[in-house]
Amino acid sequence: MAGKIDIENDNLIFTLTGVDKVLALKSKLTIPLKRVKSVSTATADWNYFKMLKVAGTKIPKVVVDGRFLSKEGLLFYEMHDPNKCITVELENEKYKKVIFEVPDKETTAKMIQEALDRLH
Repeated sequence: MAGKIDIENDNLIFTLTGVDKVLALKSKLTIPLKRVKSVSTATADWNYFKMLKVAGTKIPKVVVDGRFLSKEGLLFYEMHDPNKCITVELENEKYKKVIFEVPDKETTAKMIQEALDRLH
C-alpha cells in the first residue's frame, strides 16, 4: 500500500496509510526540505542481509516498514513494491534515507525536486 507525500511550509511530510502505520510503528514523518540532499526514483533495495530491524516489520519480498540500521546509518522504509518507491537522501537528520512507496514515483520526485529548486 502506497503512502502519501506532501509539502507544507517548507517541510516534506511522509504520511503512512492503512496497515502500514501499524507495521512501521509510525504514522507520519516530517522532514525540513533544507535537510533533503537528493531524491531518486531508482528501484529500492530488498537486500535484508544488509539491514538490522530497529522498529517495524520485515517480511521478505512482501513488506519493509519502519526503521532499519544499515552500513549507511538509520533508514526509514515504507515499501511493498521496490519499483514504486522513491528514495530521499537526507543530511543532518535522524534518518540517512527515507525509502517510501508512492502511487506515482516520477510525479512525486518531480514535486520534491521543484520544491528543492525553489529553496535555492
